[in-house]
Amino acid sequence: MNSFWAHQENTPEGNGYGQFSKTHIFLLIITILFIIASIILYLKTDDSKKILILRTISITLMLSEILKLIALPRAGASVINNLPLEVCSFAGYAILFDSLYPTNKVVPMMLLTLFLPAAIMALVFPTTTRLPAFNFFTIHQFIFHALIIAYVLMRFINKEWTLSCQGLWTSIIKVIILAAIIYTIDTIFDRNFFFLRGTEGNAALEAIKKIFQNNIGYTLGLVCFAIISLHIFFIIFKIIEILFLK
Repeated sequence: MNSFWAHQENTPEGNGYGQFSKTHIFLLIITILFIIASIILYLKTDDSKKILILRTISITLMLSEILKLIALPRAGASVINNLPLEVCSFAGYAILFDSLYPTNKVVPMMLLTLFLPAAIMALVFPTTTRLPAFNFFTIHQFIFHALIIAYVLMRFINKEWTLSCQGLWTSIIKVIILAAIIYTIDTIFDRNFFFLRGTEGNAALEAIKKIFQNNIGYTLGLVCFAIISLHIFFIIFKIIEILFLK
């Protein structure tokens, strides 16, 4: 049972489910099926109950982050190093705001073009690969990010959000401001929230670091990568919107 509460901070390599292993692929398939089922349920639900589904997801995300913080000391991991200041933690905050104010124009574009891709990347390149599959932090990572993806796709596929170029550049400005704030926190407290100062072994981030070499170059490269990704996903979702959701 000790392995259930193990954390990647104090777990050696060779004990986990592994990147792109059969177990990882199985977890991805289960996650995808859950997301699809959630979207179908949402689309078939009447409008009066849709808001209940959205708010249930947002509350679940917040409670899961609280449970994670409670579990960290039991796992012998640092709470300070694992505060909910990561990209997908902010996705949870954005979803909470969006579920409380569903007609807002503040967060939908960021959820679609930044937080959705980040959540997908977190499942394709999870940080829990050195842990067993049956582990609190592994389960948390897959459920937490699956809920983010399901929430965003629910609202988008149901035609509740409209993409605009103005909204895209507003999102980019928000990303730059948020990255600057988090980088300052990382520098002052010697942390790596948002992965702005290190890759933590993430394969996709390692590729960015190889291109830009030094630490400052890596940070700037990561921000540029995020901005490029925003444009790419904006184009993808705009095409989907025009072709299928009109």
